[in-house]
Amino acid sequence: MKGVLILLGIIAVSVVFCGIIPFVLMPGAGVAVALPVIMVPGEVVWEDFLGISGLTITNTIIGMLVADVFALWFALAATRNMKLVPGRLQGLFEVVTDALWGLAKSTAGKNARPIFPLMATIFIFLLVANWVKLVPGAESIGLMHCAAEGVNGYDKNGILLRVDKAMDTGIRATQENYEACHHKGEHSDPAHDAVQGVVLAAAAGELGVESISLHDDVGNARSVAEYVTEQGGDVEAVIAAATQALEAAPPAGSETAEGEAAEAKTPAEWVAEVVHEPYYRDDLYAVTPFVRGATTDLNLTLGLGLLAFVAIQYFGVKAQGPRYFTKFFNTPALENVAKRPMGAMDFVVGLLEIISELAKVLSFGFRLFGNLFAGGVLLFVMSFLLAMLVPAAVYGLELFVGLIQAFVFAMLLLVFSAMAMQGHDHGGEHH
Repeated sequence: MKGVLILLGIIAVSVVFCGIIPFVLMPGAGVAVALPVIMVPGEVVWEDFLGISGLTITNTIIGMLVADVFALWFALAATRNMKLVPGRLQGLFEVVTDALWGLAKSTAGKNARPIFPLMATIFIFLLVANWVKLVPGAESIGLMHCAAEGVNGYDKNGILLRVDKAMDTGIRATQENYEACHHKGEHSDPAHDAVQGVVLAAAAGELGVESISLHDDVGNARSVAEYVTEQGGDVEAVIAAATQALEAAPPAGSETAEGEAAEAKTPAEWVAEVVHEPYYRDDLYAVTPFVRGATTDLNLTLGLGLLAFVAIQYFGVKAQGPRYFTKFFNTPALENVAKRPMGAMDFVVGLLEIISELAKVLSFGFRLFGNLFAGGVLLFVMSFLLAMLVPAAVYGLELFVGLIQAFVFAMLLLVFSAMAMQGHDHGGEHH
C-alpha cells in the first residue's frame, strides 16, 4: 500500500508540474515559456561600447568576463590567508588542486611541474564558464528589442514577453516586421488609422463578428481582403460598406514627410488602398540575454584550442630543443635510406604528423563547443516543452557535462604536452 501511495504521489506531482502549470496556469497568466532565440554566434548586446567605434560587446564576451572574475576570486580568496587548518573555501581549493596535481604527476611524471599551472588554470576557468550559463537568469534576462528578420518574435507584456498559450513558437519576423516595429509611431498617419478602423468594422459586420484585430485575426503579412476571403466573406461588400461609411464622415487629409498637405483622396481610393495593403505586425519582440555561456561561442573554444596547441609545442621544444621538430621532419630516417628503404616511409609519416598536430586545434575547440552548445539547446527545448521538473533533470546533467568537458580539455592538454616532452624514437637513428 505504501508503494501505491508513493506512485500516486509521483503521478500527482508530474501532472501538476508537467501539465497544469506549463499548460494551464502559465499560459493563462501570459507568462508561458517562449522559445529562445538559438544562434551560434554570440549576440550583440552593445555596439560602439563606451563610444569607441567598432567595439562590440556580445553576451558571450560578458559570460567570459564573468567566468574570469569568479575564477580569479576563487583562487585569490582561497589563498590570501592560508591557514594550517583550512576553512571551507581554502579546503575546496586544496581538494581541487591536489586532485589535479595527482593526475598531472601520475600522467606526466617528472614533466608535470611545468604543465600543471596551465592545466589547472584552464580546468578552473572552463568549469566556471560552463556552469555560469546554468545560473538562473543567464541566457534568459536581457534586452528586449524588435525581432530581426528570421527570428521568432512575440508581443510584449511590460518587461516580459507575452506568451498566452503553451508551446507557442511565436511568429517568424520579416524585414518588414522589423521596420514596422523599429519605426513604430514615427510616421503615424491619423487619417490612415481612421480608415483602417472603418475597414475593420465593415469586415467584422460582413463576417458577423463583434470585431477584428489586425494582430490576432488578420495576422501577419496578409491584407484584410485576404482574411475576409479566407473566412468566406465578400470583399466587395466590405469595400462598399466601408466606402459608404467614409462618405458620411471623410477623414482629414494625410501629411507628407515634409509636413505639406497631401492631395485629398476619395473614400473609394482610401478603402481600396487600405483593404488590399498587407499588414506587417509591429509588436514582434525578442530578447538578447545579457549573459550567455562563454563556451557556447566557437571563438572562445577555438581560441583555447589554439592556446593549447601553442603550449604543447612550447613544452616540446623546451624539453627537447630543436630535436623536437624531427617528429615532423624525420631527417634521421633518411640517413640510411639506401640500406633501409622504409626510412622514406618514416619521413612521410612524420609529415603526416603535422596534419595530426594541427587537427588538435579543431579537436579541442569543436569538442568543447559542440557539447556545451548542444546542452544549452537541449535545456532550452525541454524548458519550452515542459517548463519544469523534467528540465531539472537536464539541468543536473548539464552540471555533470560542464565538469566532464572541463576535465577532458585539461587532461588532453596534459597528455599531449607530456607526450611532446618525452620525445620519440627514430628507427634509423644511430646512438
